[in-house]
Amino acid sequence: MLLYTWKDVERKLWLNREKWKNIINDIEIYAEEMVIHLNNNDSVNAAKNRINEILDNKYDDEKISLDLPGAFLKVVFEIEETGKKEEENDNVIPLFKNVLYQKSAYYSELIDKELPGAPVLAFHSYKGGVGRTLSVLAFVKAWSSLTDLKNPKRLLIVDADIEAPGITWLTSAEEAKFSFLDLLEVTQEKDCVDEIIEAVADRVSQLTVKIETEKSIIEHMVLPTYRYLEQLLDMYSSPESLAVSYNKKYILAEVLSRLGDKLGAELVLVDLRAGLSEFSAPLLFDPRVKKYLVTSTSYQSVKGTEILLHQLSKGLPLKADSMIPEILLTMGQEGTNVTDIISELVSVYDQYVADDNVSITDNIVTELPFAGELVHLESLEKIMKNLSGRDFYKNILEIVRNSYGVQKEVQKTETQLTRKEAIERIHDFAVRQITAEGNGAFEVLMTESIQNLIRKYRNTVPNAVIMGAKGSGKTFLYREILRSQSWEKFVSQMDKSNLYRTAEESHGGQVITIPLLASGNAGGFHEIIEQAIQNYNSYGLKGKVSPSGYIKNRDALLGYAREKYDVLGWKEIWKKVILGAVNGAYQSLEEMEEDLSDKGIKILFLIDGLEEIFQRTISSETEKNAVVALCRDLLDEVKIRCKNVGLMLFLRKDMARDSLTVNYEQFHSLYRSVELQWNSTEALRLAVWLVSQVVPDFYKEEAVLEMAPREIIDKTLHKLWGIKLGKPTSNEANSSRWILAALSDFNGQLQARDIIRFLEKATVTAGKPVYPDRYLMPLEIKKAVSDCSAEKIREIREEIKALDPIFDKLEKAPAEKKILPFHSDTFNLTQAEERIMKQEGYLRIENDKYYLPEIIRHALKFKYGTGARPKVLSLLFK
Repeated sequence: MLLYTWKDVERKLWLNREKWKNIINDIEIYAEEMVIHLNNNDSVNAAKNRINEILDNKYDDEKISLDLPGAFLKVVFEIEETGKKEEENDNVIPLFKNVLYQKSAYYSELIDKELPGAPVLAFHSYKGGVGRTLSVLAFVKAWSSLTDLKNPKRLLIVDADIEAPGITWLTSAEEAKFSFLDLLEVTQEKDCVDEIIEAVADRVSQLTVKIETEKSIIEHMVLPTYRYLEQLLDMYSSPESLAVSYNKKYILAEVLSRLGDKLGAELVLVDLRAGLSEFSAPLLFDPRVKKYLVTSTSYQSVKGTEILLHQLSKGLPLKADSMIPEILLTMGQEGTNVTDIISELVSVYDQYVADDNVSITDNIVTELPFAGELVHLESLEKIMKNLSGRDFYKNILEIVRNSYGVQKEVQKTETQLTRKEAIERIHDFAVRQITAEGNGAFEVLMTESIQNLIRKYRNTVPNAVIMGAKGSGKTFLYREILRSQSWEKFVSQMDKSNLYRTAEESHGGQVITIPLLASGNAGGFHEIIEQAIQNYNSYGLKGKVSPSGYIKNRDALLGYAREKYDVLGWKEIWKKVILGAVNGAYQSLEEMEEDLSDKGIKILFLIDGLEEIFQRTISSETEKNAVVALCRDLLDEVKIRCKNVGLMLFLRKDMARDSLTVNYEQFHSLYRSVELQWNSTEALRLAVWLVSQVVPDFYKEEAVLEMAPREIIDKTLHKLWGIKLGKPTSNEANSSRWILAALSDFNGQLQARDIIRFLEKATVTAGKPVYPDRYLMPLEIKKAVSDCSAEKIREIREEIKALDPIFDKLEKAPAEKKILPFHSDTFNLTQAEERIMKQEGYLRIENDKYYLPEIIRHALKFKYGTGARPKVLSLLFK
């Protein structure tokens, strides 16, 4: 580091304060001289050596040579008894020039304290023109739209941008009666906060701005920067001058907080001056003030925000209740890698967050997509109008709703049950449903896949392959269709909105369901199977179905699987199994079709549990042929030749992919619409559905659950697991988002079983009721995720054998290697191993960096490297 002036010397010495503070009491540096204060003469030589070491041998016992011709700084020693030194933190003045040389940016006694009145929220940006003022106004609009119209809660909006007062120009139709600069001058002159508030409150209360919402006009208070132009250009007092005043270092936030409280404001919003400005520093470095840092995606803005974050994070405990600065990321253009920017910003915090508390930074960055209509701030009315419907505004609305839009008095969950009873019921029901067991009847959730299934086959007998991963709900759907005993009755029961005509109305006859094959879990609903068989036998057709026919069919197929058959051979075997199911009463499918036509009856064979018979489709040619013959060749023939016979196959998706090696994509496209897939909204809807089966009045909205929008689903789930994993105003992650991320893979999929298993694990014990507004507590939720991950790995190993050795390789690796992201040579994965991991959604490669999803990370005991977690979360929600 080159030293041109005395200021360079001062900066270098203060940056290296740790090296001299135990030898030297203090150092004062002036334009021509540096004074070193010591306790006694014995310290002189040690002080000289240390100074020379720090300044790279530019000190010669008399002077410091500067890096300009003939320039030097004289050095003087003063010996004095200073007594006990003040604690370092006692000297923290909330200004950049002071904080820069401190270990902590904050006065330690204020870290865990709150402001004496209304909370203060400060909006700051490193650069101007990035949407900071617009963010404040969007917050005001969002607050106005959410407040109770019968008892509206007002805001105090303070324009503290002394150099570019945007809110002042947008809201001041005439000369204001009082200003922010007036407040600073009064605070400079008076020592008592109560005296300041009494002097100014009435004047500030007269400064109002009206915000029009869809429902009403809400009035807030606004404090403009200046009252008249000369006040702005000839400034007497500033935030910086207050900070260096005797005993007034942190008075500004206290005055604003008390003023807001006096005026009945719920919050105080402050629009700060951009940049590393001392005008903004007193509020930025007050740990009791909540900070929102606004940055665009430009390199300069992001780098400047990083610099600011490094200073703001010094000495700030990153806990659930800390005032951790949040980031609002604006102006993301198409093609901009926002994920990398987010990872870079969040990585500043990584060194301070323990791995078991990493979720507190999940919500630290909010993207605010920018629209061209928001660039020019012409008038407040136009801004408010243009914000409506924009993602920029919607995302600010979520912040306000989730962190500030709740009543201070937390409402307890209203139900006929105690919390303990509700949790026990949820647990028992989830345990029964996890393996699709149980004979009890209840409403079935109408997912998009089921809607498509009904819509597709409302005019014909179903002939379909219902694909899905293990745990996607195949056996559950099989059971419910079989329970109905006929296809049209199933449709009628599901069609609550009368969107579809029943099968009987559409094609003139009942479609009777018959269990041709069932999974091993079918023992849990044997009564349903028996009743379906009895129902079929009551129609007086030629052949009768044996109560144990589906078991005999399974055994017969296991025998055939030991031999070698081509596709044609297997097709004949499948016909034989179908005809044998009705006691061999027909010699061919054509004869069966003729008898059904004469009787005016249609039948639907249901087939589940194929994965238990054909366990080696990835390697066995005869098993591949069996699957191809059934789900392609035989199904095609039945569609063409039989109008009264249908086949519905419940098939694990990986079996189809392994078997149909030719034209798989074409096959998949035929049945994609009825594939059992669970996107994030459907998964959350399932959670609501499950709880509502056992907790009376859990879902009380007017819209039927199947048609309810995401906002209503989220709101309902607040009663189950809260808005956040902590109190709503905490830094903890959004509960729904965190749970979805923990259970999803990189293909954006999670299974019905994942959600049900999560609820089962999270309700093993009731746990201590820390928050009265929900059933599930954060501790139980986090433990449940870890337990689910372990079981998920076990299931994947059983389901997809090719992944078993890969998981072994990752699981047995040394702990020091288990860091995300890793690289191609870390575990020496082969191309084939990488391909199947990516195909199944358990690996993503971005910029030569390898990432694992949360659902397997926990069980494999991988930890996050710097900035990796936000990258994983973004990949999960792509």
